[in-house]
Amino acid sequence: MKIKRAVGIATLVLAAGMSTTAFAELCVVGKKTDVLWKGDWYKAAIVEAGKDECYITYTGYDKSYDEWVGPARMKIKVLWKGDWYPAKVVKREGKNFLISYDGYGSEDNEIVPVSRMQVR
Repeated sequence: MKIKRAVGIATLVLAAGMSTTAFAELCVVGKKTDVLWKGDWYKAAIVEAGKDECYITYTGYDKSYDEWVGPARMKIKVLWKGDWYPAKVVKREGKNFLISYDGYGSEDNEIVPVSRMQVR
């Protein structure tokens, strides 16, 4: 899979009718996901959407562990040419995210808007 970097991001966002502040679309309340905490992945559920993070509760742990997490600590998938691919966030790039696709080399890394991302 050869992926082109940041080509037409604004066009994609506008064509989909979404704003670049669509972070709430990533933080779907009630959605289950895995969250990275101190080097290990833990089951969690999203309980609130914030401006730049999701408020999660860890499955099987008391509420004292609930916290705000960004997409770099969540398992995500990214829409590319009509299909969803597992990926991870490398870093934030303004309102977008540099992602790395699972199983692909860094040459396939891509900058994507949050509108092309979902938690998995």
